[in-house]
Amino acid sequence: MQLGRRDFIGGVAAAGALSAFGIPASGRIARIGHMTDTHVVGKIESLARVRMALELFKAKGVEMIINNGDIADRHIPEAYRLYRKVTNEVFPDAATRPREVFAYAWHDQCAHQRATHADPKDYRAAFENVRRELGAQDPVVCDFVWKGLPFVVMSEFTGSTGFPTWVEYEQTVARVCAANPGKPVFVVDHVPPAGTTYHCWFWGNVNCRRILNKFPQVVSLSGHVHGSLANERLIWQGEFTAINAGCLQRWDGFLPGSQTNRANNKNSYAVLVIDVFPDRLIAYRHDVRDGSEVGPVWVVPFPFVSATAPYRAGAHEKKFAVPQFADGASVSLVAKGDPFACYELTIPETMADGKPPYNYRVRIQRKDASGAWKTFARDDLMSEFWKAKKDREGKVVHFLHSGFFAEADAFRLSVTPMDFFYREGRPLVVDVPSGVKLKTLWESADPMKEMRYYEGGKPLEPDAEGFVAPKTVHGQFRFPKGALKDAVRNGVNQFVVDIETEQEDGDWHAWGVTLRGGGCGKLSHIQTPVGKPGVLRYVMPFKLPEGKEFTGNCELSFFFRPEIKGNRFAIRRLALLAT
Repeated sequence: MQLGRRDFIGGVAAAGALSAFGIPASGRIARIGHMTDTHVVGKIESLARVRMALELFKAKGVEMIINNGDIADRHIPEAYRLYRKVTNEVFPDAATRPREVFAYAWHDQCAHQRATHADPKDYRAAFENVRRELGAQDPVVCDFVWKGLPFVVMSEFTGSTGFPTWVEYEQTVARVCAANPGKPVFVVDHVPPAGTTYHCWFWGNVNCRRILNKFPQVVSLSGHVHGSLANERLIWQGEFTAINAGCLQRWDGFLPGSQTNRANNKNSYAVLVIDVFPDRLIAYRHDVRDGSEVGPVWVVPFPFVSATAPYRAGAHEKKFAVPQFADGASVSLVAKGDPFACYELTIPETMADGKPPYNYRVRIQRKDASGAWKTFARDDLMSEFWKAKKDREGKVVHFLHSGFFAEADAFRLSVTPMDFFYREGRPLVVDVPSGVKLKTLWESADPMKEMRYYEGGKPLEPDAEGFVAPKTVHGQFRFPKGALKDAVRNGVNQFVVDIETEQEDGDWHAWGVTLRGGGCGKLSHIQTPVGKPGVLRYVMPFKLPEGKEFTGNCELSFFFRPEIKGNRFAIRRLALLAT
């Protein structure tokens, strides 16, 4: 059951005893506005969402405003000056202006004197310049107590030259926690602790998680992952509490599968308003355009007790029903192109409870030798949950390329709604007409023997089962010279990849895999799922860039986080197809 604001407030009994703050537990200590990843540029139009957020914060009477980093899209001094200008316009009285807290992140130093990840000497200088342009009162890294509430503010570059080491990070958190027994300690850090909130096994920080696991009174406030605040997985409790503000910008929301029509075009307009009481925290999720709430309130009791924390695994999901399609709902499948190029799949967002799920899992199935239907490909598709109700179209449209259907006589699709916790409802099933004949331009039936995976220019040998276990972030699976030379010039090529992947941890995807053509750049992209899904097929459609030719090696470029345990993969088949 979802808990609304009125339900919660009506059910909370005022505590008579004095808290660790010396005030009744029913008395609010502070109201905090929390936003992140604003990514403004040097044009006033880019601050439209920031202005709406500040105006909402003003209307709600917030006393502190936290921007969790990536304030600007690049290190653009004019962008920070405009941020200050808009803030001062919304809050013209400096004496009553909310206290401002900033965490500084990668985009806030990007392009500052050509600084790069490999060249950390300019990070600190860039952030100091951002501070000056914003007129920020706090140092880049700091801790303080405000209205009796302790805060620790870190930058994205802990462990880099000019910033605290991870040992010093832990020492700071330990000192502040010890000095404030019985109180929540707010740790403001752009990058979330790994494996806590949405998307952060991949985009989170394992050192931060390792350290904060030791301090149950911590409330981690972060950004970085983007996403929508309508997502219930932007709050997490395990060894401590983590809250992520998503973004006040666009986001892509890539999910595992063949990425054929997913663009960075999802907009987030939501921010958090956090009320802090001695015995609890209440977080409201507001759309800055009209002030409406985008989800039920989050209520975090103090002191933190892991075994009874309401947002711990196994408890949080019980607040919600598993999504189900409404009676009578059906998916449609329409063939496109002459010759046939793809199917257009339309999924109705007609759910039994009237609310979109988090995503849909599309399984492409064919019969095995025994006649049983078996899944051989999978695409996870984002629903419209992230849109305001008035903006929803009531359907999700996706395209499945003909390369999926080139080898068998009969197929079917199973479409399953899933919630934020990956629980599955009942599927809708639709039969697919007979397979199609495609021309094979190039093929490798045993790629792990015929080719090699390279890390840092050195080949990595497969094990006895044909798997490789990468150790670094990037690697390349290189094709033989001329493998893609017959790709059609006028039309769509379909590169078919059968991959068996394994990943012990994680909640988003195992690998991002990009098809790159020498001289033609990035051609197509897929993402593989976590766990042990077996061999899955991916179709990577691409057109040759106008006027470009393959002038060098072609490859599959793999990207993953080596901190995540149990990663290994094997490519079982590669083929270049065309109609």
